[in-house]
Amino acid sequence: MATVGDHYRPTADDRTPGVYRVVGASEEVTLLRVADGRRRHTGEIRRVPSRALDAEFERADDPDAGLSPVSLARNVLQGLYWQIRQFL
Repeated sequence: MATVGDHYRPTADDRTPGVYRVVGASEEVTLLRVADGRRRHTGEIRRVPSRALDAEFERADDPDAGLSPVSLARNVLQGLYWQIRQFL
């Protein structure tokens, strides 16, 4: 049984690829797509029966886990750019 906060990746070709976080678990599991290659929040929600989750999805790592120095540097540079840009 899936619990809120678990992460899954579809194994079936008819599902949209990406990493999904469980945001609701009862008879149906509610999944929020949180990553597709490079992380992005799409707001895309899927509801699947618990049986389909077991058959068509596999467990995935949390895309938020760990700190990436490259991502940190990119975020800092983007922040500086936008701070300077507002005065031009």
